[in-house]
Amino acid sequence: MTTNVNDMNVLLACVNNYHQWAGVKISMGKTKVTGYDYKRQRPLDLIGNGKPKIVMPWDPVKYLGVRLTITGDLTSERDYVRKKTLDTIKQLTKHMYYPQCFHWVV
Repeated sequence: MTTNVNDMNVLLACVNNYHQWAGVKISMGKTKVTGYDYKRQRPLDLIGNGKPKIVMPWDPVKYLGVRLTITGDLTSERDYVRKKTLDTIKQLTKHMYYPQCFHWVV
């Protein structure tokens, strides 16, 4: 996390140096960056060549398994959990299991 674009570029260079030193391969197709000026409440002007992908602060990204935005909005995660729950309920509505076995299936 940084406070400006220049510092972010420094951090990205550090990550690049580390992965080369450690021999760790970074999947640039999965790597995303975003920037947000919390004081002015607007996105930072990020300029990139497509590696890593630049996403807007209000677009959700999956981080540690949770879909959220850099601004802290968890609406996408709530919608995902709600959809998965409704899908599971739909699949279990006409199940063939006895109540004794149902807890094992779930």
